[in-house]
Amino acid sequence: MSTGTAFRFPRTLWMFSTACVFSIACSSDAKTPSDPGGSSGPAFSAPIPIAIGQPIGAATYTAGDSTVGGQGQTVQGVACDASIPTQHIHAHLTIIANGVQRAIPLAVGVPGAEVISNFVVDGRCFYWLHTHDATGIVHVEAPVSTAFTLGEFFAVWGEPLTRTNVGGFEGAVVAYVDSTRYDGDLSSLAFKERQQITLIIGTIPDTIPVYEIPSAF
Repeated sequence: MSTGTAFRFPRTLWMFSTACVFSIACSSDAKTPSDPGGSSGPAFSAPIPIAIGQPIGAATYTAGDSTVGGQGQTVQGVACDASIPTQHIHAHLTIIANGVQRAIPLAVGVPGAEVISNFVVDGRCFYWLHTHDATGIVHVEAPVSTAFTLGEFFAVWGEPLTRTNVGGFEGAVVAYVDSTRYDGDLSSLAFKERQQITLIIGTIPDTIPVYEIPSAF
């Protein structure tokens, strides 16, 4: 999507191609702490293509924002409106908790979302940080050029983000940004184009998935 063009899709059905989806299996689904393991560090996969509208990870959250998230009001300076964006950034967020990759839900930051083929095509308004589908792609579409952060996205979503709690999963959190370990403040981590953010609660898998954001974005 070219800069300066609002990311809104016409209300017609879309056909999506199939793509490889990385899965991490684990029998436990409880939100309980676990010690991160592995001192030598994990490997990272080759880029995995993303099929627009095809969820990645186990369904864990309901679509849209939680009751304490954005319902149309401005959240930490992030507005919900229909303005024409001048800044477009697309990053990918992966959450792995208790050995299971968790799907980032569609319609985060889109109150009253209208969904066609697992893709948000419209809504009452769009927060400058939002998701269109459950692939983990975070869309930064804002009328101002500034550094938007992971903490602001979680605030709009209405889920916790700390070093001991990510999205309701409690335990020591290990973070990677573009395959490099990140030990800084999670809330202040600024989104960058094509960035890969991975948050792990519990056991660190031997291989961490890396995703290829579609060229359509």
